Amino acid sequence: MAEKVTTRQRIAIQTYLETGSVASAAKAAGVTRQTFHRWRKQERFKWALSEAEKEALESLSRALVRLGEKATETLEDAMDGAEKESTKVRAADIVLSRLLQLRELVTLEERVAELEKRLQARNPEA
Repeated sequence: MAEKVTTRQRIAIQTYLETGSVASAAKAAGVTRQTFHRWRKQERFKWALSEAEKEALESLSRALVRLGEKATETLEDAMDGAEKESTKVRAADIVLSRLLQLRELVTLEERVAELEKRLQARNPEA
């Protein structure tokens, strides 16, 4: 759905993503909260909000990936340079638990993609 939203709706979407506040989004767009809620029921607005949320999450994900390298180095330094064994153990525990969480996420994403593929094959019109 590539239908356009109005300039006011774009402002409302951006402000809503930045603040999480319906009141702030409505105020920034120069409309009432009721208007914002009415917009949220419109297909084109829902689509635009969903797309903006996806873009924001992708941007955040890229930032976290960049920080991941630095965080890993910090944990490695803590493991190598810590005098107390408890600090080394805690750093190792953090690394291992995050590694397991990442693996679970990757596996879940693969499974969801496979299910979506099967569903699409069963119902090509959807």
